[in-house]
Amino acid sequence: MNTSVFKRPLQQVRLRLQPRTVAIVLFISWFGSAELLLAQSGTSKRRVITLQISAEARARIGSQQQWLEMLQDVGANRVVSKTGRTGTPSVEETETSGATLITVTGFIVGNKLALPGGNFSIGDKTQIRALLRKLRDDGAKVAMAEKKAFGLTSEQLVGLHEQLAKVVEVSTKGQNAGDTIGVILRGAGISPVLDRHARAALSGNEKIAEELKGISTGTAIATIARPLGLALQPKREQGKPMEVRIVDSKAADENWPIGWPIELPPVAVEPKLFQKMPIEIRNFPLNDVLDAVEKRAGVPFFYDHNTLAREGLELANVKVTLVQKKVTLKVAISKMLNQSKPRMSEEIRVDENGKPFLWITVR
Repeated sequence: MNTSVFKRPLQQVRLRLQPRTVAIVLFISWFGSAELLLAQSGTSKRRVITLQISAEARARIGSQQQWLEMLQDVGANRVVSKTGRTGTPSVEETETSGATLITVTGFIVGNKLALPGGNFSIGDKTQIRALLRKLRDDGAKVAMAEKKAFGLTSEQLVGLHEQLAKVVEVSTKGQNAGDTIGVILRGAGISPVLDRHARAALSGNEKIAEELKGISTGTAIATIARPLGLALQPKREQGKPMEVRIVDSKAADENWPIGWPIELPPVAVEPKLFQKMPIEIRNFPLNDVLDAVEKRAGVPFFYDHNTLAREGLELANVKVTLVQKKVTLKVAISKMLNQSKPRMSEEIRVDENGKPFLWITVR
């Protein structure tokens, strides 16, 4: 999985979100029961948009009137015209007791109207209407903010990251995947939206192979979901609250990754993997060797079960030999994974809290 498009959002500037709509959502859980969930994030307010345009005194005669006529039905509550002003397009948002007032200021320059969302021609009514629709649906702070991964703003991404950083407090190894995903997400205060593939997959009897207790929620859910052909996908549509979805991985253009790339040298992230010791292993099953090394290192090992299955690799059937007087655990693991066909590889990753683990997959 390519995680290069994601940047860990902990360093982003924190903004204040405007209050959002109270929504009552009827969610049918994978346990087969109906549950009424109340999601409240503030009081809904009507947004009133004033579009204020100005033109230079030397502007072409009639151009301002032409723009005024065109802008009457682009979705603003009021269109105001002024003459003899130039400046930078802007959006101002003011809260009152009954409404949010949004003032959009634009300038006619030549035959273009410069607005905060770009420069528009007289025929671009649809595009201007779409810009004002975003402002009405989401408010200025969200509508005008740069969008990051999953179409979220920096602030939204930071908030989600904090939720998904909650540490898993239940044992997972050998537990039912669907039940455990429900427990973990509820513990993080998340009510997921499931597509039909997720509902089917999570209603089965699949067991979790790894022990994920102590790992962050985001990494844990992504790890459990992947062998089931599912993905964790945050999504936010215009004018709606953000959803955390569990969906068919084939249909997910973006998905929350299984851990994050390390930002420090590997030895600084997990020094225990770089301890040197004598190793003597002769024709021993790879799965047993990796289990022993995992316990010795005290670092969780997570496996790319999908790729292993696709390549027909059974670790119990791979016999490895390694005899060295002094070698680091990291190098030893690499040498043993190289003895499989096809060859395997390992990578140190970290969860949302910076806790390291070893991700093992096929090259």
